[in-house]
Amino acid sequence: MAKVKYRVREYTPTENQMGTHSFYAEAVVDNEINNQELAAKVAARTGVKSYEAAMVIAAVADIIAEETLENNRVCLNNGDGVHLVSIYPKVTGRISDKEVTDNPAKFGGKSTAEAAMLTPDRLQWTLGATVGIKYSRQFALNKEALKVDYNPSQTPAEPDDTTTTDPTTPASGDPNAGND
Repeated sequence: MAKVKYRVREYTPTENQMGTHSFYAEAVVDNEINNQELAAKVAARTGVKSYEAAMVIAAVADIIAEETLENNRVCLNNGDGVHLVSIYPKVTGRISDKEVTDNPAKFGGKSTAEAAMLTPDRLQWTLGATVGIKYSRQFALNKEALKVDYNPSQTPAEPDDTTTTDPTTPASGDPNAGND
């Protein structure tokens, strides 16, 4: 059984933040596994040469990048066919009535936002990733939680677009998340 580490963090909102004082759990990751380390593990399991596995891993990463740029969702399954992760293009953007009324010259004096006003220059593109629901359940059942001390003097790693340090603001998710 894998021991997955976590620590307890305190959230105290400032005047400009929503939410109430609370404590929340945060995963603690020990290491980052790179392509070479993955290649060595693939080689040990399959008998292929480590350099060959490294070439395949690099090619898969390149293909994932190309496919997401082509507006495709890339789904990775394990050897048992269990859906592990999906990587996909993700977009956010908005236009509000307030923005329209605050900028009358830009929006032709209109007072109501319209769908046509949400133009490509107002969009922010990122990549999203979701974990398959079946694998997520397997992970939840096959791990043992291990609490570690939180040291406030240590700065946590920079969060990516799928994590949040504000427990009242969940990370935005994919509406198709968990669809195997």
